[in-house]
Amino acid sequence: MTDDRVLMASDLPFELRMCPHLRPPREAPPVQRVRTPAGDEAWLVSGFTQVRALLTDDRVGRSHPKPDERAQYAGNPGYDQVTATDHTMADALHGLLREALAPHFTARRMLAMRPRLQELVDDQVIRLHTAGAPADLNEDFSIPLVLRVICELLGVPEEDQDQCVELMRRVESGDVMGLAAYFGQLIVRLRAEPDESLLSKLTASGAPDEQVVQVAMLLQFAGLGATVKQIAYGFLLLAGNTEQRAALQANPDLVPDAVEEMLRLSGSLSLPRYARADVEIANETVRDGDLVLLDLTAANYDPDGFDSPEDFRLDRTPNRHLTFSHGVWTCLGAPLARVLLRTVVATMLTTELRPAGALEHRSGPLTGGLPEKLPVTW
Repeated sequence: MTDDRVLMASDLPFELRMCPHLRPPREAPPVQRVRTPAGDEAWLVSGFTQVRALLTDDRVGRSHPKPDERAQYAGNPGYDQVTATDHTMADALHGLLREALAPHFTARRMLAMRPRLQELVDDQVIRLHTAGAPADLNEDFSIPLVLRVICELLGVPEEDQDQCVELMRRVESGDVMGLAAYFGQLIVRLRAEPDESLLSKLTASGAPDEQVVQVAMLLQFAGLGATVKQIAYGFLLLAGNTEQRAALQANPDLVPDAVEEMLRLSGSLSLPRYARADVEIANETVRDGDLVLLDLTAANYDPDGFDSPEDFRLDRTPNRHLTFSHGVWTCLGAPLARVLLRTVVATMLTTELRPAGALEHRSGPLTGGLPEKLPVTW
């Protein structure tokens, strides 16, 4: 191991995924000891087979018995946090949360939201054009769209959604009290007038108001950044691959497969995990308590998992990408993200939206490898 600090693939500059020929040859072993951006030692797991195996191995999890002594990836309190000091308690809490939320994220329920999602996308396109060219795809389209979708999922009344989106935006600058207060007021209304929304169902389950508010805040944190990044990568892939864009415009039925390929290429940033016992994998021994970084994005580019992984292929089936993780760690919001991304991509194909000039280069922990602003014109 050298003293060079290593980024996970999802934090490398976006050009390395948009332009595969710029990416260095894949020579690193599937499991290797590295130093993180925070300066700590960790195991970086980048092989498709090894990442997939550890995602189903209960000897690796999000808890740590001595959190003050744990190694970290980014040195970021939000990202690097552990869920508990007791492994059994951490697994139980994770299971309870999934059990409570899973019925609200079924593929059938998400497909039923498709007409409303189309309305939200169309409305946000109008707002984007109203902002005038050049506009920022993130600020003027993706972020407000995703936040409005989260409002819709939670059950925020339409007349409250602009207010709720504004409160959600303030969370980015550290003001969480306004949003928490709004959710508290909404919960009181839903107790008196229940409906079919997620917040209403959680409220009716008997969960304390404070816990329902925490779940609502968690869904915003978990859903915003990843989905905005996936929209950005989808847009850039369409802009940089005119042949595939033309094929999709000629045959919109290919959009679902295209979205899966976009998800594979965009990847995602996996949360840090820790070994709960000594684990032997790929001829390496990961010791109890070691930080384990499961590089989902690098695994999506592994030739052992995908033929010609550097290519953007609309006919890649099956596409077993790990962007939404795997096993008990599979993202609960994956069905909603898929439906939303299909709606966004299909709509983008009907517009003249394109990048407005060169994009700034950016990399670093938790950046997603993307510029903060994505200027677009039409």
